[in-house]
Amino acid sequence: MKSLQKPASAPRQVVISLLEAVINKTQPLQDALVNSNQWNSLEPRDRRFSRRLIATYLRRRGDAAHVLARYLSKPLHSRDKKAEVILLLAVVELVWAGSDSHAGVDQAVRLMRGAGYPHLTGLANAVLRKIALDAEAIKLEPETPLRNAPKWLIRALKDDWGDDAEGIMAHLLTPPPLDIRSKNAAEKWAETLEGTALPHGTVRLNDGMVTALAGYDDGEWWVQDAAASLPAMLIASAFNGGIKDKVVIDLCSAPGGKTAQLCANGANVIAIDASSERLKTLNINMKRLNYTPEVITADGMTWSPKTPVDAVLLDAPCSATGTIRRRPDILSHDTPPNLTQLNALQRGLFAAASRWLKPGGVIVFATCSILKAEGEAVVTPIPEGLKEMPITDDELMGFSRYKTAHSKTEDIGARIMPNALNLDHLANIPQGNDGFFLARFMKS
Repeated sequence: MKSLQKPASAPRQVVISLLEAVINKTQPLQDALVNSNQWNSLEPRDRRFSRRLIATYLRRRGDAAHVLARYLSKPLHSRDKKAEVILLLAVVELVWAGSDSHAGVDQAVRLMRGAGYPHLTGLANAVLRKIALDAEAIKLEPETPLRNAPKWLIRALKDDWGDDAEGIMAHLLTPPPLDIRSKNAAEKWAETLEGTALPHGTVRLNDGMVTALAGYDDGEWWVQDAAASLPAMLIASAFNGGIKDKVVIDLCSAPGGKTAQLCANGANVIAIDASSERLKTLNINMKRLNYTPEVITADGMTWSPKTPVDAVLLDAPCSATGTIRRRPDILSHDTPPNLTQLNALQRGLFAAASRWLKPGGVIVFATCSILKAEGEAVVTPIPEGLKEMPITDDELMGFSRYKTAHSKTEDIGARIMPNALNLDHLANIPQGNDGFFLARFMKS
């Protein structure tokens, strides 16, 4: 009897606490992790287990709710939000996370009791045991990816991409690989880390604890999604002779992946971000990589360089819907992003940055969004004083630009969706990439 009164395992208690913060208190997952003393006290192995469980929950929350509803005679009371999180977590564990069925049910009952729901422990035990028995059959049911998206995102995907919305969502729900970019010798690091060198210089790994991998402490590489490396590459390819000694501003630069790329290509980089906290991360990364860009905390809407520069890379603040693979907490946001506010910021930064260029200077505008409102609509019409510098397929280095039945050859920029990296010829390598919009312009 005493064993039944034992609390749930520490990792599961932490998972529930973090999920409650993300779902019921709408905190970004990264903020919830930073602010959790419980998280910081977990052993590394338990952190990895907890992080994987949280991510699976956030990706499968809609599926889990769909399954749970079939086994409940009536919905839980609206005041029992934490109890619902506990039950949904158990469904995720039993069906998709590969947990032992006995442990999954037992731990859910313990969590329920510890959270102050002793009257629901019997229900949890009975319902979850039935789901455990049916888990294999449930896994074979047809996938419905949009079930896991909030209503605002479903509407946006259907409005922008029509019948492709379900497929796009399916890619956004896949766990991401670990992509890194090295200072040089991608083939060497692919061999050392047992990964694969992609056509444009990224090394793709199946998995790994970043700080424990060879070369990390020595500053030989940094973590960066394959698609996120394209904006800096488009700056470099705009200048036939390369960007060595060119003055390039990286606006909205933190945490520094693109700054590192520009530095690796020999540019004199000015890294600007409005967040001093985010720039702390950039400075740590640059110190490890032994790069020395000029780092400035400033609002790009009001700041300007002393003299015109050769190029600007603007990866503008956005809804980050293209990064849902890495930030599945976005799927828990029932309220849509304020696109009116974001668009004003995106257009304002784009207009300001274009004024910093010398004649013939180049600006790349990018957002890690899959919404047209944060890409094509921002740069159309083209601001006065700029002319489009089209992005060729060769410059995309293995990425396929997204096209629909309504695409035209004169469409501006390049739309990169989560399945744009064509790696079908590479066996056993996880597919996909973050979603991006990219457009390049030259100062008249």
